[in-house]
Amino acid sequence: MDKKQRIDDWATQNKIPGKIQAIFTAEPEGGDWRYILREVKGKRTLVWEGIPDEPLPENLQKIETQLEKEHLRFFKKQIMQIIFRSDASGNYGMLIQAQLNTPEQSRAYKTFLEYLQRMHPEILCAHSVQTKPFFPFDTSNPPFAMQYTLHKGFGSECIKLASTGLYFHILDWLPKTKGTYLRLGEKLRDWLHPAKDDRLLSCYCGAAVESMMLCKSFKDIHCLDIREWAKLSFAQNVQSLQIKNARFYHEKLDETWVKKFFAGEINKGKWTILLNPPKGELLTQSLTQAIASTKPERVVHIIGDLENAAKEANRWRSCGYVLRKIMPIEWHPNIKRLDLAMLFVPDRAGLLGRKIGIKNEKKNEKKKFAPKFKQK
Repeated sequence: MDKKQRIDDWATQNKIPGKIQAIFTAEPEGGDWRYILREVKGKRTLVWEGIPDEPLPENLQKIETQLEKEHLRFFKKQIMQIIFRSDASGNYGMLIQAQLNTPEQSRAYKTFLEYLQRMHPEILCAHSVQTKPFFPFDTSNPPFAMQYTLHKGFGSECIKLASTGLYFHILDWLPKTKGTYLRLGEKLRDWLHPAKDDRLLSCYCGAAVESMMLCKSFKDIHCLDIREWAKLSFAQNVQSLQIKNARFYHEKLDETWVKKFFAGEINKGKWTILLNPPKGELLTQSLTQAIASTKPERVVHIIGDLENAAKEANRWRSCGYVLRKIMPIEWHPNIKRLDLAMLFVPDRAGLLGRKIGIKNEKKNEKKKFAPKFKQK
């Protein structure tokens, strides 16, 4: 079943209203790779994980060949994973997760870094990370309970995305493929048509690349994320683009924060709220109600789990918001998963109440014409 048919079937089965637009996608521009320790046929070995059906780039093949050499064996044995973060133009930042306990292992690691600097100019930076507990993690969904210690190898901790002037921290969230993501901000601007006095609150913002692209379209933007790396990415981007109308909040999104943020006169106005929770997780009912009680002009809810997307649509409906548009987002043609951007607006026309009234009328009609006595 193709992606469009899957979305159509989902909308039909869940009685989802709103116009479903064409799938938003763009030409793939690079992708992340992982060289990770896995169990294969009962043996622990390092394997490559990337975009399905995509061939391993030649430069990464050469790096794998180098790691096979005898003088690096002390280092290779300690590798849990190496994550290659793409900048969308054929360059990479490297994040190495390895347990280096002996002088031999540390020397081999330094020798490997020297090889990269000498032979691979496309490797923009390489850093190692120690974690507690020590197990492989995915930068797109790092465990909140995990502690990270980043040890600098060479290069910056922030990677510049191709031709955008924007950056992301080596540990920060970003889709594994970058082509569609780098055009998401522009697409949201055209989708929303914000007025000059509109304001944007972006929650679970990650590197906030799409929000930074919207700075000139909104009066001001406010980005919220509990992750430390998002804060570092934001600071780098504000400095790089000399953005004056953006502010970051290093806090957790909950009902208390929402009430506090919108309590004063300073945050009055017409708000667009962008929600992009990690792993397509559901918001709590109380959080949805708290956000709806602030009466935003628009809510854009991006979610990758179709079952949860249907539940969120029903929750927003119960809070007085109608689903106006749905935009499926395809990050890469070879990845089965689609994200949905759902646009909710206040039910000023009373459509929801009208539907409830029609349902009640139908129920009353059934009661009116029902037989008085049951036949035995």
